[in-house]
Amino acid sequence: KQPNSKKVVDYFDYLEELLSPEIFSKIFQVILTDRDPCFSDIEGLETSKITGKHRMHIFYCDPYVSNQKANIENLNKQIRKFFPKEKSTNNYSEEYVNSSNTTIVNTPKKSLDSATPKDAFIKLFGKDIFDKLIY
Repeated sequence: KQPNSKKVVDYFDYLEELLSPEIFSKIFQVILTDRDPCFSDIEGLETSKITGKHRMHIFYCDPYVSNQKANIENLNKQIRKFFPKEKSTNNYSEEYVNSSNTTIVNTPKKSLDSATPKDAFIKLFGKDIFDKLIY
């Protein structure tokens, strides 16, 4: 296991505590990712620290087959407009990060029938849950 895999597991644990195991499991039913070592602790990711039960499924794309996660690749492109690849994120202010996130979640997407990610999320899970995650 890589050191950063603990950070990823810890963050999912934090989200589960913030939201509750029930809500967490509704939002994060499946995680589709590449083979980044940050996602190497499968048991830690899939198992709830609160209940000890299975909380989500992790699936890995095949190497060099980006079309298996086309929407993720499109989002990565959007994120790279604000945070260029291979440039340290340590020098960005919290205000800049929050502003970038606000822009991304409020930009309409063709894949969402021109809705914004924020509107689509709120329609599925409600504004209270959105606000918990954003603020």
